[in-house]
Amino acid sequence: MSLIKREQGFAVLISAVLLTLACITFTANMVAIQLIDNQVIGNYYRNSEAFVNAESGINLILSKLDNPVIAKDMLVELPYSYLSSAEHYSVQVTQLNANTLEITSSGLSMDDSAKRTIHLQVNYSLDYNVPAAPLSADGKLNLDASATVNDGCEGLGINECLSPGNIADVMLLSNPGAETEPSELCSGDEGNIGSNLFADNIFYGDSKDRVIDNGGDWGKAVVPAGINIFGTLITGVDGAPDNLFEATFAIERNDTNMQIIKNYAADIDMTVEGAVSCSEQLKDVSDEDEVIYIQGDCNIEQNNASQSVTSENKRFTVGSAVHPKMVFIEGGSFITQPNSGVSVIGMLYFLPAKHAAVDADGDFIVDEYGNELLVEELSVDMGAVRVNGALLSDYKCSADGYDKTDSKGTKQHFSVRYDRTVLNLLYSQLGMPASDSGYQQVEGSWRDF
Repeated sequence: MSLIKREQGFAVLISAVLLTLACITFTANMVAIQLIDNQVIGNYYRNSEAFVNAESGINLILSKLDNPVIAKDMLVELPYSYLSSAEHYSVQVTQLNANTLEITSSGLSMDDSAKRTIHLQVNYSLDYNVPAAPLSADGKLNLDASATVNDGCEGLGINECLSPGNIADVMLLSNPGAETEPSELCSGDEGNIGSNLFADNIFYGDSKDRVIDNGGDWGKAVVPAGINIFGTLITGVDGAPDNLFEATFAIERNDTNMQIIKNYAADIDMTVEGAVSCSEQLKDVSDEDEVIYIQGDCNIEQNNASQSVTSENKRFTVGSAVHPKMVFIEGGSFITQPNSGVSVIGMLYFLPAKHAAVDADGDFIVDEYGNELLVEELSVDMGAVRVNGALLSDYKCSADGYDKTDSKGTKQHFSVRYDRTVLNLLYSQLGMPASDSGYQQVEGSWRDF
């Protein structure tokens, strides 16, 4: 009997031990599962923390691109790097092409155990207070059927334009009533004083609706007061500008400022006796010279012009898409030979010069103090000129000068095509302040691996 009891007691003991071991195993398994769950949750939390920090780096760069002042400072330092003060994320910005950036942001968790990296590409734009129209004149324009004025979209309307940000705000901006001696200006304008003259077909599509005669009111085109063209011109414009020059640069056109510009620029003076041909001097202008100031007529030698790939014509080019130029030509125009012309990539500005006034007998006119009376030149011939960017003129009459009846004359016609990208680059290289900036994310470029 005692043997049976001992066997029963041993069975109970074994059962108790097995149950205890099962409970311990179950408890240990539950603890392990909980530890794994906690680790998974911890890893998820730390990865999420690193991802949020990486996103903070992306958002920081995007916010910089929204501010024109900060964006300009950042873009001149490319490739750009940023490390957060807490060192929980770092950002690298590199340039892929002319207007595309790649942003790479790496974020860490608070304990630095997890890391996430996000990549994003954006197309960015940095805009300046560039001219609003491809052609602007503080006077009348006389353009015939051979001339073309393009708003930057090759004849497409604003809605159809593939690059709407590059289209001109207006097609033509002028003050045709500014002339003082209309009988001597703009041939063919008898009975049409105080208005522009151009053939019906020089504009593309419905662009003629954006031809603005402003009556001398340049207020809408002025850049903010206190902004200078080169950083050394300190004479600002108080209130609304009185003329096109003030509206374009927010500085007065006085002797002091013009001399500062000449000193800054590659100065070519064709009014001095024995001057080397203008095209020879232009060939010596370096890429670093953003501004060219020409005095007098600029003669273009045929042997300096390059043959066109599309025609027999030759063309001399000033500037490039990478190094656009701001060209002032005072008291003259470009003089080209038959079947040759000149192209300016950037901005071309015609400025009238003053000369001594003479009477009908050719004698100098003097004022009450015996000083020679100086008068401003009234008209300029823009024939054979092609501009990719913007053209401006302060002459009372600006004409293209192409004579269709002259078979031996130039067969290069006047044309101007608006290019905001070129103008923005030119203003940027001149150190002028940006007025606006923005970006657009490149579709499909975001990734987190």
